[in-house]
Amino acid sequence: MPFLPERRPVHPLETALVWVVAMNLCLLPWALGDMHAWSQILGLGVSAGALILSQWPRAWNDESSESLPPFARLIRFPVFWAGLVLLGYVAVQGLNPAWHYATDGRSWWIEPRAHLAWLPSGIDAPFSISNPWRALVVYGTVWCLVCATWSGFLRRHSWRILSGILVGNAALVALLGFLEKLAGAERIFWTFAAHGGYFVASFIYRNHAGAYFNLLTALAAGVAWWHLRRAQRRLEGPGAGVVFGFLAFWLGAIVIYSFSRTSIFLLLSFTLLVGVGFAVHLATGRRQGLRRAEATLLILALVGIASIPVVTLETEGIWERFAAFAADPGASLADRAMARKAAGEMRRERPLLGWGAGCFRYGFPNYTRWHPEIDHTAGSRVRAYWEHAHDDWLEFPVELGELGMLPIGFVFGWGTIQLVRRRFWNHPVSFCSVLGCLLLLTHAGFDFVFQNPAILITSCVLFFGAIRWAELEGTVPTKRIKSANRSGFQN
Repeated sequence: MPFLPERRPVHPLETALVWVVAMNLCLLPWALGDMHAWSQILGLGVSAGALILSQWPRAWNDESSESLPPFARLIRFPVFWAGLVLLGYVAVQGLNPAWHYATDGRSWWIEPRAHLAWLPSGIDAPFSISNPWRALVVYGTVWCLVCATWSGFLRRHSWRILSGILVGNAALVALLGFLEKLAGAERIFWTFAAHGGYFVASFIYRNHAGAYFNLLTALAAGVAWWHLRRAQRRLEGPGAGVVFGFLAFWLGAIVIYSFSRTSIFLLLSFTLLVGVGFAVHLATGRRQGLRRAEATLLILALVGIASIPVVTLETEGIWERFAAFAADPGASLADRAMARKAAGEMRRERPLLGWGAGCFRYGFPNYTRWHPEIDHTAGSRVRAYWEHAHDDWLEFPVELGELGMLPIGFVFGWGTIQLVRRRFWNHPVSFCSVLGCLLLLTHAGFDFVFQNPAILITSCVLFFGAIRWAELEGTVPTKRIKSANRSGFQN
């Protein structure tokens, strides 16, 4: 297919929307992973503003396939309606609490209260800790941003700008992480204390940092690949592709130095998958293939990412983490296996309607008492407090129930069908973004990565962005193809 320029200049309202969305997504990692109420409320306000801006009336005179105005795109977007159903479901959980959080200042417990048993219910707990209303803020932010970008980003140029900003922002967060490690910092930003010293850059928990940077490494690799293909089509130098390739290497390095074992394994898996995909592309592509110089640069970037663990295995912290796991993998995973067993019992107690979004931590102690070894793992005398199940595949059904999981299953089932229909594997950014989301889904089976709003929100935007990118890149009106061929644009 011939290279085509953008169909028309991007509307100023769409440009403004790109920057509002970018500002929101860029703030997430800097705000300590968006784990606190103030940043989540701020994010919801900005994302709601983005949704309103995406629907703002604009002059419309376009003969291309993007002839639907934003509001028409929005109401035809199945995720818009499925998201409304999920938000309404969580709101009912908040309005119909089955338990009340009580405390005497030294300890806390939950007490049953009258409620409508046939409706979804939750726990009446403090918003500052977690409850269905707090979860509603996060889910509402996801819904607003996905709907705003889907209906308001009508040009591929908008997705290109957003992707570049996100990768650049992640590189700056990674720089902070390297500086903290070099300086031996014991606090985030040298200011905020982090429990257990598990922080990396601005993330409180190293596994969250590893998962976030894995996602952005995948995006950086996809953008690098796309720029290299574009440079070949236009017979230009591979400058932008080289820059994004270096940024992918840079973000991969901070994943290694997060000391998150699962993240490191998944980074290597991603590198292998992209390498295979790239090899298939070179083997099957004819005139779509990269020139030798660009292919060499991309291969070097992939090899560089894969070589980081080999070079850094002598680093004391990384080696100790892997050595402990290799010596006794059962002991390293025993506490989480026991927690999953107790969480499974919790799920079976209320399988259909769940315990309430954001309420796992309140109901779980009722089940750990039957497994006292969970409360004192690894022989520790200090009682462990489990805020999460360390398994998102289990925790979300525990909180939302089977009924609440139906809208989520529908959303991502529909998204997967759209990706396959648009042959996302033929589009580097879509392909790598989807791989990055698959890394997160895999990681979620071993940890609570989607309980971090920065990861949840960013991954959802990129997942549906992958669909739109493939759709916009694969839609070329016949009239423009003929015009481009006459102008001499060829592969």
